[in-house]
Amino acid sequence: MTNEKESHLHESQQLAAFASQLQFEHIPDAAIRRIKLCLLDAAGCALFASTLPWGKILSDYVIDQQGREQAYIWGRHQRVPAAMAALVNGTLIHGFELDDLHKASILHPSSAVMPAALAIAEAQGGISGRAFLTACVAGFEVGARAGMSLGTAHLVQGFHPTGTNGTVAAAAAAGRLLGLDPKQMEHAISIAATQASGLMAAQFESMVKRMHAGRASQSGVYGAELAQRGFTGIDDVFETAYGGYCSTFSTMPNSAIIAQDLGTVFETEKVGFKVYSCCGSCHTSVEAARRIRARQKIAPADIERIEVSSSMATLLHVGWPYEPRSITSAQMNLPYCLAVTLIDGDAFVEQFTAERIVEKSVCALASRVEVKHDSAFDALGPSGRHKVHVAIHMKNGVCLEETVDHAKGSDQNPLTPDEVVEKFHRIASSVCGEAWSTDALDVIMSLEARPSTSPLSDLLSRSN
Repeated sequence: MTNEKESHLHESQQLAAFASQLQFEHIPDAAIRRIKLCLLDAAGCALFASTLPWGKILSDYVIDQQGREQAYIWGRHQRVPAAMAALVNGTLIHGFELDDLHKASILHPSSAVMPAALAIAEAQGGISGRAFLTACVAGFEVGARAGMSLGTAHLVQGFHPTGTNGTVAAAAAAGRLLGLDPKQMEHAISIAATQASGLMAAQFESMVKRMHAGRASQSGVYGAELAQRGFTGIDDVFETAYGGYCSTFSTMPNSAIIAQDLGTVFETEKVGFKVYSCCGSCHTSVEAARRIRARQKIAPADIERIEVSSSMATLLHVGWPYEPRSITSAQMNLPYCLAVTLIDGDAFVEQFTAERIVEKSVCALASRVEVKHDSAFDALGPSGRHKVHVAIHMKNGVCLEETVDHAKGSDQNPLTPDEVVEKFHRIASSVCGEAWSTDALDVIMSLEARPSTSPLSDLLSRSN
């Protein structure tokens, strides 16, 4: 909680003081439960992606560079410098559009925070579970508030918010474990912030979209380690009028939100989990398709056209006409995700293979999907930006309609802990086996009682 002594500080200073001084005892139980579920979910996402081409390419590249053996690459029993481990492991967590999401900030927090924190922990020879969880919550809170201060205008401008906001989140977590004081933490966060990047055009085809999270995590480690050595960053990085974080990255910034209820309201508790292997902006449309499909059997050939009404952010982010360029582009495209769900009944990993994304029947149906802007959805603000209305116009004149405000797994329609565990087993067991999944579940869910994070590091480093 921001105390009276700190109330005169700028938002950047308040945020840095919070991250530097946060104690485990100050964190609500609900936030601790959520951060452990996030870690569990992230572990499953990463180990699954470690088998994919982009995960292998980046892992091999980093290993070839050699360097200090500080932290493991997950899925490989090989150590690399802490910042390089964060680069790879953040990329792995974000490697197949399965990782968690804080909707209001448009940030996938685990992919930036967890790898940075664990890399620093490993470089120190392991730290207590409580210290690790505290650092992760600090990172989640800083990243969420940075993203909320930018709003959806940041995404509309073409930035990938995890690539930008993830940098400061990772710096806060890494800095907390390095014991940075408030001024050093301010430097760490701003050193990371000036490295913020990520072009959303990467969603249309490339592997590099996956790496934005890894680069953010790596930048956070750089920021924290440099600040510890006395390297200085930008004073008042969030508030500065010219070249500052908020003024540069958003046309509608609100830096005041950074310190609002800081330490009282924990945004960590609002992080949601994905039940579909695609962009979060597609999930409400997938949900609508599943509901319609559950009510009535639909033959794709009988569909004349499909109209989806959405916010401008959703339209620009995922509402473009589908072209089967890559798995990335399919996962980021609403028409494809809606079409494949109507045909298969799901949009999980099996629906995003090199063969499935070019399937003629799916592509044909996707071509009949049109996403339209509805300004009424914009008025709902960041928390309502995913709302959609789906209208399936059949050739016989019947119109099947469904409106979805919040998809399953989001903060407004959350998964139960058991459902998060079920998802973890589903993706992790397919790569590492049931025994590994059981061990990982035990270690992560009891982490606050463990004297060291080393067992967690050992588990994540197991070769596939």
